[in-house]
Amino acid sequence: LKMIRSKVPNFSMVREKTEKLQIKKVDKKGKLWSNIFSSAKPVSATFLNLQGGAVMAIQDNRPLLFWENMICGAISRSVAQTVMHPANTMKTMLQSRVGTNDIFSLLHPKKFRRLTVGAGANFVLSVPHGAVNFAVLEFVRSKISQLIPSANERLGPGLDFVSSCISTICCSVVSTPQMMISDNIMAGNYPNLVAATKGLYRECGIGGFYSGWFPGLAGKIPSYALTWTLFQQLKEIHRCTFKRTAKDIENSIMGCMASATTVCIMIPLDTIKTRLVTQVSGSTVDAYKGIVDCAFRIYREEGMLTFYRGLAPRLISVVPMIGIQFGVYEFMKKVMRERDISKDISPKMKKEEVDSNGSEESFEGATIVA
Repeated sequence: LKMIRSKVPNFSMVREKTEKLQIKKVDKKGKLWSNIFSSAKPVSATFLNLQGGAVMAIQDNRPLLFWENMICGAISRSVAQTVMHPANTMKTMLQSRVGTNDIFSLLHPKKFRRLTVGAGANFVLSVPHGAVNFAVLEFVRSKISQLIPSANERLGPGLDFVSSCISTICCSVVSTPQMMISDNIMAGNYPNLVAATKGLYRECGIGGFYSGWFPGLAGKIPSYALTWTLFQQLKEIHRCTFKRTAKDIENSIMGCMASATTVCIMIPLDTIKTRLVTQVSGSTVDAYKGIVDCAFRIYREEGMLTFYRGLAPRLISVVPMIGIQFGVYEFMKKVMRERDISKDISPKMKKEEVDSNGSEESFEGATIVA
């Protein structure tokens, strides 16, 4: 074990999958002083104070297992969508053909109960959606990086964009039924999850849950991919600027910034998607024939501003939701990396330190993270 003597009383060691140890100098407050190995790439770590004066370093960028990403994604997505459900319902009602045109009427206290309709269904359906989306996204990104060793340098932000696109397509198997059920409940076509499920199945069979697949996917692919890519780039800018990983609240703020930019760009397509998935089968109102027909008819019959009628509630609902989702997701990733601390901690461990001259010196208080 090659080391250079540390003049700081406490230090910790981080063991990577390559079984190579990287030594970190830290002061009593857990501040990172330097990397001992100059040839090694800097490793971001969270430092924990342990009994006996030891400090433990937990590598912030350790790749999570597939099931760990599923848990992180499920929790972050369900929490975010449940918290912001009333605002999302308001947006859907304003965009749908059967909804109201007056945003202020929806803010009346008598409408509060109406805005919470479908919250339970949205929570239940968002769990598999978040689990599949984030797990597949991280898996695809990891595999692309393995197949193309220089993917990060060659593709840059394109790696995050492509990974998110592939993840969104795979996740559409779960997300499209959720979108069809929740949007129809929020638009007032059905009172609850059971009624919406039975109604869609009775009218169109299994295909009824995927009738909005193409317009939904056409909106989600660029929207999700752009939001995720912007978020990752903001994280990189933050890391380069402040020389540390972002805090949870900072991740939420950066998620809000990325989401706000995407919403302003994608709101017309989102309005078209909402019209297509909420039109009632058998209605006396002429049904839209597709994305192009819907876009032309909205422009011709209702004007250009109709595409942006749901912008305000969309910003109110989606921007905080994505901020909460990304903030909770990054927090849960830290929790997963720290979950096995108890079995890896040895408050006092005796090792032999070899300095640059080859002499040996014993020390106590080092903690090895496997």
